[in-house]
Amino acid sequence: MRWRSSTTLSLFLTSFFALSWIVLLLSFYFQSFELFLITIALLLLTFFTRLYLKNAGEHVELVNNRRTIKLFKGEQETLSFTLNNTGKVPIWNGQLHFSLEPILHVSNVDLVQNTKNLQFYSIPYYLDRKEGKTISFPIYADKRGVTRIRKVELLIKDLFGWGRQLSILESLFQTEILIYPELLEVKGVERLSTFEMGSHSYEHSLYENLSSPAGAREYESSDPFNRIHWKATARTSELKTKVYERSIDLRWIFVLDLSVKRKNSPGQVSKDIETYISQLAFLCKLATKRGVSFELHINLDPEGPSPCMTLEAGEGNAQLSNALELLARIDETRPLLSFERMSAWLRKRITDRSVVIRLGEPIQESKEAAFYHLLERKGHKCYEVKMSGDDAYLSHLERKKES
Repeated sequence: MRWRSSTTLSLFLTSFFALSWIVLLLSFYFQSFELFLITIALLLLTFFTRLYLKNAGEHVELVNNRRTIKLFKGEQETLSFTLNNTGKVPIWNGQLHFSLEPILHVSNVDLVQNTKNLQFYSIPYYLDRKEGKTISFPIYADKRGVTRIRKVELLIKDLFGWGRQLSILESLFQTEILIYPELLEVKGVERLSTFEMGSHSYEHSLYENLSSPAGAREYESSDPFNRIHWKATARTSELKTKVYERSIDLRWIFVLDLSVKRKNSPGQVSKDIETYISQLAFLCKLATKRGVSFELHINLDPEGPSPCMTLEAGEGNAQLSNALELLARIDETRPLLSFERMSAWLRKRITDRSVVIRLGEPIQESKEAAFYHLLERKGHKCYEVKMSGDDAYLSHLERKKES
């Protein structure tokens, strides 16, 4: 780890050290043995204070292993720091400083400063020679988001408070804390029929489901060797080829629109962003429970090769975990995408027959409604999540009539 360290002496010692040569000359001029001894004693105090702080600061280590803590709102976990003193002198008066974003509540630790974006904490510690110590305290998840431990500092003071050494961590501290969104129920999900979930037999499909054998047929010269049905061949004394069901793989495509539209601009982030994210988290869990493959598209700039925040299609608990993590990482300060950029991206992605579920601010432009109507005409099923009071419900996405 990279540290930037600085040593500071008290104003008295600093001033005395700067004037010590004058005081020494005066002690000789006035032939004052007492003044000479006091001067030498204070010079030695300054020297040994610097030496102690330098030695102690160079031999204290902070363990920085990679760790990710994942929580739902309201859950509790233990956050720990491990310090090692590899030196030959004890650290009598040490302090560990750090800061966190205000999405957590920290217990049993002194809060020394509270700002809009960061909360600053301080923990005193004592380390004997060659001693290691783990400092642990409980944290509680308050709201969705992600935070790292920032502004880590180690402050060491000498026993009498004559000086201090401050070491500031310049490299990244590897502990990350993820707080998943709440799950807010969306009613009316029974609208999603059984045929709109998972893999289904479809005789006109170009794809075969190799996990669903459908029988055997006469062998043809173009058939691959590994398709030969040996049991049927032995039973009939004629070469037979395995036949598999043809199927389509339907998936749910979630489109989260976080923008309140403004004319000729992407708009601003909705004040109901947390509600929409929580609704999407519920639907992701529902898809996992039903064994449905799903993917996410969110109209925020992800600072990467993809034009929007995207989670590729997948299923199962691993996909759910990835979805919740992506939702936890949504940062409302990121730039929004215009509908033109978002729809161009979706046109490329929504090719196979799918169920498209739109969440977020109500559709406000006729061209956006026309886009989903076009998807319907291509065979996709389009739904949107609407609000009725405090309840959310799933509704078939109807084309907005132009006035």
